[in-house]
Amino acid sequence: MKVNSFYPILLFTLILSSCRKDPKIEIAYEYAFFVAGHTYGSPLVSPQHGLHYSFVNSIPFINNYKKMNFGVLTGDVVNQPTQQFWDSARAQINKLTIPIHIAAGNHDRGTVFESLYQPYYSYELQGDLFIILNTNGWKIINEQKDFLEETIKTRAQFVNNIYIFTHELIWWTPTNIFKNIKVNYLPNYPGNTNYWEEIYPILDTLNNNITFFAGDLGATDQVTPYMYYKEKNITYIANGMGNGGKDNIIIIEVDFDGNPHYKLYGINSSNPYIIENLESYILP
Repeated sequence: MKVNSFYPILLFTLILSSCRKDPKIEIAYEYAFFVAGHTYGSPLVSPQHGLHYSFVNSIPFINNYKKMNFGVLTGDVVNQPTQQFWDSARAQINKLTIPIHIAAGNHDRGTVFESLYQPYYSYELQGDLFIILNTNGWKIINEQKDFLEETIKTRAQFVNNIYIFTHELIWWTPTNIFKNIKVNYLPNYPGNTNYWEEIYPILDTLNNNITFFAGDLGATDQVTPYMYYKEKNITYIANGMGNGGKDNIIIIEVDFDGNPHYKLYGINSSNPYIIENLESYILP
């Protein structure tokens, strides 16, 4: 009897498709949080008070998102670090009905920010560890490095996932595998970062799932709007907004087995929509 070759192909296709992670498929999850970078928006327009319009428009969507627990703004929340700019931004941040954490960017840092927020700290939720950092100069050094080492040393064995939030893409250099990622303003890069020599060795021996988030992308249409890369147990994610066409936020849903699921939402419409499966992103 002749076997129809269509059926093995069909079976293979069904198996392959079932193995892919489709961000549109609903999963049962324990809690969610969002990450948004460069929320002051475009640097190419005259300085405006408050947050980028597309992010402000997405606040009702975030507030109504099931099991949304908190959000992290990964730097450049304001265009200028003055009281007036911070007052305007905070008035809009306060429209969010969940706690908001801020990993300061180069536009944020100053006496006003220091009077309002801790520069770096950690907290735990549902068995996961969250670390907010202030990577001034693309480095984690001195007391902040000591804090990171001590936090990892004393808490890593008791938690599942470790999430670390910065503004700068401290894993980026102009010569490594991330070299084609276009950051918001290259002149801010000081010529080197201590991530690979001093920070990565602290994390490399851990068994935890570790995710780095940064927010120094997406400000114009000349830079990369978002990125994703995973190697072994460490995942690197960055995003941002301001270009007006590919503004985005990332929502992380953590399932009941402790696995994070990353959903990349475009926010340049009245209804935020999933752009693509972030985990299928390929480095340029």
